[in-house]
Amino acid sequence: MLQAFRDNLKGVMAIIIVGLMMIPFALFGVDSLFLQDSTAGKAAEVNGSPISEMELTRAVRIQKQQLLDRFGEQAPADLVSDEQLRGPVLARMINRELLRQSAEKGGMAISDETVNQLIISTPQFQQDGRFSADLYTQLLRNMGYTPASYKQLLIEDLLVNQHASGLGGSSFATESDIRTLTALTQQMRSFYYLTLPYESAVDQVTVTDEEVKSYYDENQPQFMAPERVSVEYIDLNLEDLAANASVDPEEVKAQYQQNVANFHATINRHAAHILIEDGDDAGQKVAEVQKRLDAGEDFAVVAGELSEDLGSKDLGGDVGMSDGSTFPEAFETALAELEVGEVSAPVQTDAGTHFIKLLDTEDTNPPSFEDAKKGIEENLARATAESTFVELLEALPDATYNAASLEAAAQSLGIEAKTSDLFDRNGGPGVLSNNQVLAAVFSDDVLNAGLASNVIDLSDNHVVVVKLKDHKLPAVKPLADIFDEVKSMLTKEKVEAILVDQAKELVAALENGQNLEALATEKGIDWQVKTDVQRNDRSLDPQFVNHMFALPKPQESKPVNSTLTLANGDTVVAQLTVVKPGKLPDLDESQMTGIKQRLAQDIGSAEISTYQESLNTSADIDIY
Repeated sequence: MLQAFRDNLKGVMAIIIVGLMMIPFALFGVDSLFLQDSTAGKAAEVNGSPISEMELTRAVRIQKQQLLDRFGEQAPADLVSDEQLRGPVLARMINRELLRQSAEKGGMAISDETVNQLIISTPQFQQDGRFSADLYTQLLRNMGYTPASYKQLLIEDLLVNQHASGLGGSSFATESDIRTLTALTQQMRSFYYLTLPYESAVDQVTVTDEEVKSYYDENQPQFMAPERVSVEYIDLNLEDLAANASVDPEEVKAQYQQNVANFHATINRHAAHILIEDGDDAGQKVAEVQKRLDAGEDFAVVAGELSEDLGSKDLGGDVGMSDGSTFPEAFETALAELEVGEVSAPVQTDAGTHFIKLLDTEDTNPPSFEDAKKGIEENLARATAESTFVELLEALPDATYNAASLEAAAQSLGIEAKTSDLFDRNGGPGVLSNNQVLAAVFSDDVLNAGLASNVIDLSDNHVVVVKLKDHKLPAVKPLADIFDEVKSMLTKEKVEAILVDQAKELVAALENGQNLEALATEKGIDWQVKTDVQRNDRSLDPQFVNHMFALPKPQESKPVNSTLTLANGDTVVAQLTVVKPGKLPDLDESQMTGIKQRLAQDIGSAEISTYQESLNTSADIDIY
């Protein structure tokens, strides 16, 4: 099959990616990269030590797969492209190599015993919970490693991890550090402000048609419509097939009759127990339970006082219903011999000694046809849909390969092809917003060569094929389509200019010593005062709060005056009057210790970054 031939071209790549994902990284997740000799050329050289193209290619594949595992089908296509990943991955490889070299230079080493223990305890190399030398060798061979080269990789990973942990773990924070940080982060500011509303000046503004056209002509790049496409697509989904599958009522009845014939009636038994776990004094405890039960004490009371099953003792020993398969065999055997309300003799299981009481029984009967009908219909519809889905999935690649139209291909398969409206690279409606589908739509094969895409697997039961229908290159939007938008833009610019001029006049008056409250009253403008506002205050516009905390502290009791145009077009005139440092609340010793530890971690992370920058600055790094 032609389609199969195209798919098989990618088979080796798929195997490599799956194999690579089995590697247990000891450090940084996706940043734990490969260090295997290669003749494929150098990607970079760090202080004379090479990083090969093969190492970089493998690292990019690993990160791509982890991004796909994290984001699934919604992973942005550009985020997981080789070109996008190459630079950041290479930078991390260089940083890692610098840390490795620094660790070795400092005399750090990893013992063979540590590495061997890590390999033995790696789940991927175990069968039935035990290390398998055969599986270990096989997986390494699949990944292109020998035991020696893989062991060297782990040694280097552990070295880098140990070095970074040592740097970060040596950091500490003092109470003075905490108070300094608190003074800044919990700082409080008080200020006056007044607002010049956008609506107050909009009536003063006129924008003519000539101004709109002139602005449009002079700023056409600002009004470019993005590249857009329209596609034909086949969206084959098992759930849709099942929803539309017809079911013969006679088949439903026949299936119900078969279900009834196959139904095995069972007895569900509601049990309670008292458990005494094995131990030196278990015999004494069992005897005490038996004595109290023989004396006629209530089973639930004895269970609450003496049972060692913490999950049921507070429930009077109630362990729920069983159909004969819930509890250990000896437990079930004893339970089946009891009458309702009867208590068994001591029963021994691996958990200990049980006294079992049968609380109630419940016979199971087959459901009525009306109760079972809907479920049977759904099962039959899904079974039919699954068969249809498999047949269509097998035929779809050949039907769509080099097809002049997906509509014709769909008709030949007895399914529907859809045609989308124009959409850009941000995606279209429904499945056309899926990142895998978008990547296919804007691929060279579909967008430029005019081919139908390969079958895109969105899940085990959902596939899509797309083919270009129409392609609109970026173009300037017609003025008629955006006339109101341009006019609104020019109106806003003029209004903001008026308000900014008014605000400047008010600030000038404030700088000359006028009181904001008196000035606002004189101008007929509402004013507000806010005291002890913190950075996380949500009662005010966040843009305004950020602006007020960016202003310098008032000096010699002289307020700091400022203006700001908000996103909604309003202009604010503000006067910062007081800045108070934040205060650390009263904390007990454990609370203070916890805060010191968290701050020390942050300081450690910052120190590692600084250390890494220092290594980079002093290193001899060549990127090819």
